[in-house]
Amino acid sequence: MNSPRHPAVWLDHFVVAIDDLDTGISAFEDSTGVRPVYGGEHPTLGTHNALVSLGGKQYLEILAPRPDASLHPMVQEVGEHQTLTPILWALATDNIIELHRLVRALGFAADEPSPGSRVMQDGETLAWSMFVMGDERPENAPFFIQWDPTSRHPSTSAPAGCSLKSFTVASPDNENLEWLLTAVGFTASVVSGPTRTAITLETPSGAVAIGD
Repeated sequence: MNSPRHPAVWLDHFVVAIDDLDTGISAFEDSTGVRPVYGGEHPTLGTHNALVSLGGKQYLEILAPRPDASLHPMVQEVGEHQTLTPILWALATDNIIELHRLVRALGFAADEPSPGSRVMQDGETLAWSMFVMGDERPENAPFFIQWDPTSRHPSTSAPAGCSLKSFTVASPDNENLEWLLTAVGFTASVVSGPTRTAITLETPSGAVAIGD
């Protein structure tokens, strides 16, 4: 039997949660000197976001509950953080269908790829396909995304000035997480410990740690 093809995989973005978007935007600007731009709403999630480019097809997303909206279970913890806290991270691919098949072939449960979109303030629609790991996933595993080729990647339209210096993911299931990442062709700093992601950015104000 032929082994699954390995699609290209690379770091796409981090999701940083806070209970109020305006507070998160101001806190990020105060620490880095770069002001995130409002991105738009996620109608099915009950959230809205603000974005900052990290260059190189990477970006950071500040995610917060929309006032008076009900949060989807997937992002329920977003409203629990009063300071900027990394909660999710995403790997991008050039073939979401083949990557999904690969993850399944490795023995991991994964939801079927599903489409997503949001409308930006200028009226442009961003579209993508993504899938998340199933309930038996290694703790702190990423989700996977493929951007529609007709959409501008957020790293090209969000404010510039910051770049990723380093990041570390901690997981109580670190060996399985590291095995998953290696199997899909991605290398990251994975350590044992309670689920946590620590990000360090190079910014106009110097190195800034988020989630450390």
